[in-house]
Amino acid sequence: MEPDCVDGNVTGYELAIFNLLIARRQPETCFEIGTFDGRTTLNMAANASEKAIIFTLDLPRAHIQSAQLKLEKYDVQYIQKQSSGTRYHGTKWESQIHQLYGDSASFDYTPYLGKCDVVFVDGSHSYDYLKNDTQIALKLIVPHYGMIIWHDYGSPCWEGVTRALNELHDHIPELKSMVCIKGTTLAVYQSKPPIVNGAS
Repeated sequence: MEPDCVDGNVTGYELAIFNLLIARRQPETCFEIGTFDGRTTLNMAANASEKAIIFTLDLPRAHIQSAQLKLEKYDVQYIQKQSSGTRYHGTKWESQIHQLYGDSASFDYTPYLGKCDVVFVDGSHSYDYLKNDTQIALKLIVPHYGMIIWHDYGSPCWEGVTRALNELHDHIPELKSMVCIKGTTLAVYQSKPPIVNGAS
């Protein structure tokens, strides 16, 4: 049985919703910004397509001082962990998970652009990083198909996440369809095919 959630994880209810979103989508390529202990990484792999590949990006603790954008003060405690992705280590899904290291503001995403069925954004909670990571996520997803999931929207602990997403919702047309899932701090955007004139 999976260990209980720890500070920094999604809640048990949020994890159930997250797993349902992934299971219904059956993605083959996923990208996660913010590995932490790998709880959502593991669950993404377990609920995605059997041949799914999960890429998960984490900022090494040695790189805190060289972060390109401003970090939230309380982000540091989650970055200063012994290692990334400990929850998926030794599981049957480990071979499907590719651990990446780097700063989400300067990482080279070229191999992944437009190829991801699902992107999960749960890295730094600062306003600047959330805006950066969301704009990257929009480039990562498969056009007219991909899904983006954010954690900590509406959380009183992470005002920067909510402020950034609200602003992006107001200024980026694609994000007008973004929704917040009641009873959680999860927000979801589903890319849709363009409307063709005359289509019913």
